[in-house]
Amino acid sequence: MFTENHKINPKTVSRRQLLQAGGISAAAVGALALGSAVPAKAEKFAGDLAILNVALGLEHQAIAAYDAGAKSKLLSADQLKIAVSFQSDHKRHRDALTTFVKRYGGTPVAPKSSYDFGTITSATDIVKLAQGLEDGAEAAYLANAGKLKNREILNAAVPILEDEVRHNTVFKQLLGIDVTERLKY
Repeated sequence: MFTENHKINPKTVSRRQLLQAGGISAAAVGALALGSAVPAKAEKFAGDLAILNVALGLEHQAIAAYDAGAKSKLLSADQLKIAVSFQSDHKRHRDALTTFVKRYGGTPVAPKSSYDFGTITSATDIVKLAQGLEDGAEAAYLANAGKLKNREILNAAVPILEDEVRHNTVFKQLLGIDVTERLKY
């Protein structure tokens, strides 16, 4: 495993070493294979960039899910107000993550052209979908926060994690799920 200070020579590094170094993007692997250098920031923070792009993909998915929920016309006025507010948070997260990926020399992952959210026939289906996505995002941010090497990126991720916990808690309450479930050891 490479440390943060280890310099990667793009002419001699293998794809396996790159992946072990922290999940550098496929585009960067391709650039190295062609002999072009990865920007120094992208090289140094390859692991952080990979984590940021996964998080960015989750934000794109959440934005699309809230769009689907709002367009379904199945939500009550109060539920729609929550969905619009939470979607606004996710758009802010998307913009922040995109900024950091670019600032550190990476290429932000684009949203998928479509997402499969299964069959949605009721407001409860939408709330369950949203809660599941928020729960997954919360878990992903928690699992990866300690892996971030760049303090600025970590400090930017903390408020996003707080939003994911808040969103997940609201949906758990709406679904009657015990919000202290994770606190039980």
